[in-house]
Amino acid sequence: MVRLAAVLIACLPVVVSGATASDAPHLAAVDNVVEPYVGADTPGLAVLVMSNGTVLHKSGYGFADIDAELPVTSQTIFDLASVSKEMTALAARLQMEDGLYEQDTAVAEILPEFADQDSDDRAIVVGDLIHHISGLTDYIDADEESVSGTEATNAIVMNWLAQQPLDHAPGTQYEYSNSGYATLGSLVAKADGAESLNAVLHARIWDGLGMGSTNLVELAEGVDPDRMAAGYSGFGGDFELSHVPSLLEGDGNVLTCLDDLALYEAALSDGALLDEQATKTLFENGTLDDGSPIDDDGAGYGFGWVLESWGGENYATHSGSWMGTSTYYQRNLDTGLTVILLANGEDIALDELAIDVAAAAE
Repeated sequence: MVRLAAVLIACLPVVVSGATASDAPHLAAVDNVVEPYVGADTPGLAVLVMSNGTVLHKSGYGFADIDAELPVTSQTIFDLASVSKEMTALAARLQMEDGLYEQDTAVAEILPEFADQDSDDRAIVVGDLIHHISGLTDYIDADEESVSGTEATNAIVMNWLAQQPLDHAPGTQYEYSNSGYATLGSLVAKADGAESLNAVLHARIWDGLGMGSTNLVELAEGVDPDRMAAGYSGFGGDFELSHVPSLLEGDGNVLTCLDDLALYEAALSDGALLDEQATKTLFENGTLDDGSPIDDDGAGYGFGWVLESWGGENYATHSGSWMGTSTYYQRNLDTGLTVILLANGEDIALDELAIDVAAAAE
C-alpha cells in the first residue's frame, strides 16, 4: 500500500502544446471542486471543461505515478475504458455516411461467422450492436481464459460469440453489452478492409484531427509508455497498483490525453467530422422492435452515449471503469458545456463530480 496525503497534492500546471503553462485556460472554481478528491479518492485526475468547442479549463491534478512523483498534465495518457465506445460508434456512423452499410444491415453480411448465430427470430443487425439490444452474451463472463483473459483478441472473441446462444432475441430488450461493441469494432474494421479498428479510427478520426497521442491498446505502435498514467485501486489515500491489459478493440482500451480530447470535442461541436444534422443522430435514442424507446431506469442510449435528462436539460454521457482507471464524459446537449474527467484510480465515482465541475464552470 502507498499512503498519499491529499494535502501534498497541489494543483499542477498544465503544459499545452504551443503555449506556456500560464496560457492554459484555468478556472479557480473548478480547482476548488476537484482538489478534495485528489490524493484521497484517486492519485491523479485530469479535467477538461469546454463550451461549444472552446476550452474553458484544462488541468492535471496529483500524480500519474506515485512512486516517481510524476504529475498529471494535459498530455498524460489515460485508458478511457468504456468511454471508448463512443468512438467506435462514431466510426460506424461515418461508414454509414459513406454508404458502406445501414443500421438494419445484418451483421453476418460483414462478419460471416455470425451467419449461423443461434436465434429463432431475426438476424442481429448493426443497430442492435450500437444500441445494446443484440442479445449477445458477455464475453467477460466466459469461463474460457482464451476468451476473457488478457491475451484474447477480437478474432478469438468473435469466433466464440458466434457459437453462443443469445441471451435474448435481438431487438427485444436493452442489455449493456461489451460483446456488442467488440463485435461492432470488428465489423467497422472489416467494412473498411482494415487490419484493426485502431487503423480505422486513426484514418477516419484521430489523424485528421491531429490527435497524435491517441491509440487503441497499449501494444499499439506509437503508444508512449513514459506518458501512461499508472493505474491504482484504493480509497482514503491508500493506493496500490492495479493494471490488467486487454487486446480487445471496440468496447474499450482507447488511450488518450486531455490535449487530444479537446480536439475531439471541438470536432463534435463544430461539425468537423459530421455535419450538424448527422451529428445530432449520434444522440438519438435507439428503439426496440416493438417501437418502444430504450429506457434503462429513465436513460436512453444513442451511438455510444447514454442519454439522460435532469434539471430540465438534456445530456449525453458515458462512464468508463476498468482496472486502474475511471473516466467520465458529459455533454450538455442544450448549453454546449462539456466536462471530461480522467482518473487513474479505479474506485472513484465521477458522475456526481462532473455535475459539480459543470456547476463551478458556469
